[in-house]
Amino acid sequence: MRRDLTGQKFNHLSVIEIAEKTPRATLWRCVCDCGTETKVSTNDLTSGHTKSCGCLKRKSHAKDLKGQRFGRLVVWKRAGTVGGRALWRCKCDCGKLTNVRSIDLLSGNTKSCGCLGKHYALNH
Repeated sequence: MRRDLTGQKFNHLSVIEIAEKTPRATLWRCVCDCGTETKVSTNDLTSGHTKSCGCLKRKSHAKDLKGQRFGRLVVWKRAGTVGGRALWRCKCDCGKLTNVRSIDLLSGNTKSCGCLGKHYALNH
């Protein structure tokens, strides 16, 4: 007889319900502390092999961008995670605060709160 893990918490994962049963394993639908849902086997939960949806690994590898300038944006603090990417609270030279993903800052895709595009549109 398999034990019911519903309602239990394992590291950053809270078990919601059984996602699927196979002859070899039971997969549990879990919600991570970051809000992401994932399926995890009984063994991975109880052994501690799986501690989160993967956000802990991503978080530990995220480069700290605090204080760095990207175009008109200066990174103020980390604002969380979105789509598995770090989200940063930035202050634009125009004074507006905005949240920007790491990938958009590092790639040069986002250089302002949006005021830069408006500036170019007005002058061209």
